[in-house]
Amino acid sequence: MSPKSIIPIMKKLLIFLLCLSYSALFGQKYDYIWMSGAYIPSDSSSSDFAIDFITTPPSVYLIEDSLIMGRSNIAISDYEGLLQFYTNGCIIRSKNNATMEGADFINLGPGNLSWDQTCGSNGLGNYRIIQGIFVLPFDNGMSETFHLQFDPFPEPISCTNVALLNTRINTIANEDMGEVIFNDSILIQGCFQTACANKHANGRDWWVLLPDDLSNRFYRFLSTPDGILGPWIQEMENPIIDSFYYTGWNEFSSNGEHFLLNDVHSGTAIYDFDRCTGLLSNLRFVPAETDINGFGYAAAFSPDSRFMYVVRGNFRKMEQYDLNAADLNASRTTVATWDGFYDYFYPNGPLLETSFSFFQHGPDGKLYTWAGGSRFMHSMDFPNRKGVSCNVRQRAISLPYYTFGANAYYPHYRLGPIDGSSCDTLGINNLPVALFRYDLEDTLNPQQVTFTDVSSYEPTSWHWTFGDGQTSQDTNPVHTYAQGGVYEVCLVVSNAFAADTFCRQVQVGATGVHTLPALPHARVWPNPFSSTLSVQLPAMVGVSPEFVVYDLYGRVAKTARLTDFDNQIPVQDLPSGLYVWQLRWNGEVTQTGKVVKE
Repeated sequence: MSPKSIIPIMKKLLIFLLCLSYSALFGQKYDYIWMSGAYIPSDSSSSDFAIDFITTPPSVYLIEDSLIMGRSNIAISDYEGLLQFYTNGCIIRSKNNATMEGADFINLGPGNLSWDQTCGSNGLGNYRIIQGIFVLPFDNGMSETFHLQFDPFPEPISCTNVALLNTRINTIANEDMGEVIFNDSILIQGCFQTACANKHANGRDWWVLLPDDLSNRFYRFLSTPDGILGPWIQEMENPIIDSFYYTGWNEFSSNGEHFLLNDVHSGTAIYDFDRCTGLLSNLRFVPAETDINGFGYAAAFSPDSRFMYVVRGNFRKMEQYDLNAADLNASRTTVATWDGFYDYFYPNGPLLETSFSFFQHGPDGKLYTWAGGSRFMHSMDFPNRKGVSCNVRQRAISLPYYTFGANAYYPHYRLGPIDGSSCDTLGINNLPVALFRYDLEDTLNPQQVTFTDVSSYEPTSWHWTFGDGQTSQDTNPVHTYAQGGVYEVCLVVSNAFAADTFCRQVQVGATGVHTLPALPHARVWPNPFSSTLSVQLPAMVGVSPEFVVYDLYGRVAKTARLTDFDNQIPVQDLPSGLYVWQLRWNGEVTQTGKVVKE
């Protein structure tokens, strides 16, 4: 081969490697699958379920597993949004729902006391610490899991979190099923609140912050691909140290500049955070009411880091605070009040309030909150808007099981470096990634569409083309189409380093707006299959869709009408070979795929 013929090949290889690196650094969809499930023992082999943000709106489907999910469950996807592993704080499952090699226990306490009390001898129980575990994935295939050790009989009673532990996982070992490299390494012991993480200003490493629960002291670690450094100590006032029992929530804002601690009794503390040094400053405090009406677990920042949301009023009220206000406490606005709806805990069982509990940040730019221990989730569709226009929709998503309020904590994975700062030392730039969603807000005007930018890595300019010859440079435009139809909408975002484009088809008409292909989006497995095909659908799909299987000659081999969630289709009579399946909804083919019969 001549040198001239080698050059184009080398260029293509270089471009491929650059694209691969770009995807690994900036694709980062680690939080795209949320795992939850029943928080009491179940005889079903599918008492767990996933909420999958690859689809819009997110899909809800059953998982072939029966781990008890409660207070410390977490699921981690790869940078493309495909499931890697998940845990209930007791054991770790691989993406094939089998226990990961070396992960048949985590959080094993002294004398096995805490593990036996919460997980049971088989590990199917759920760990009892609120926000008790999170994962920091690195581009080399390693993931660092940080988890708090639980003491079921603490002294004093507030000291239930007695150690911060670290477990390292090689996610690409065993043909991508993963293995635990080491387990339950003790980073620090003491009496703590809960830990959370924030991206270092270099764009690669992670700060891990852990408040003490007996003194005005914060411990910080630095997690790097080469290991964990620290702890370092900062003496700083903490007004929510709770001498009775700590049940709250900690998190950083999406821009990394603020940190909050929320306590079920005391209130909410907000600090500024320096991503170069890991130091806190500028404490502000929002006290809770002094009676039972002050109780509330949750607090969260808005995606644009301007607002803070707090659940108070004995879990029945959601408040908004404006961090830009001169008087933070005076900016308080009630944006939602529980509407009084109850769910039944099993048929003819006790009633459950579908009130507010923990927030989770959706990759779609929404805030979600679990509706107590019920079978629902609430959504806040526009958390960057001031006041009630943030639009809290109660019971927006139906779930297949009663959940404890599954409080999975995800750091803000799509946070880049502080370009040009003194600690921007690794040569990583913010290369923007374009993404948007859209909503039909005015049901009386179905041709008016609200577009919401959910791009990441600090774009500074936006250019929209709506597919009808119209354009916009607004960040979140509202566009009215002259007539119904299918339009390809594209968003180009850019900054000083790069530009990126994201397009999707939008159907506009008298019945509203939806993404093509139309929901529901099915999950079909196993592949290859033998006697049964499982077809899982999201909740509340409306009209029952049709599932059709064709052989390679185009002949119909099997048909079935599907229901919500889990469908088992007997196919033992089909001969071995390759088959094509279609999902038909209202007569329209919305999804296709291929499966192999063994």
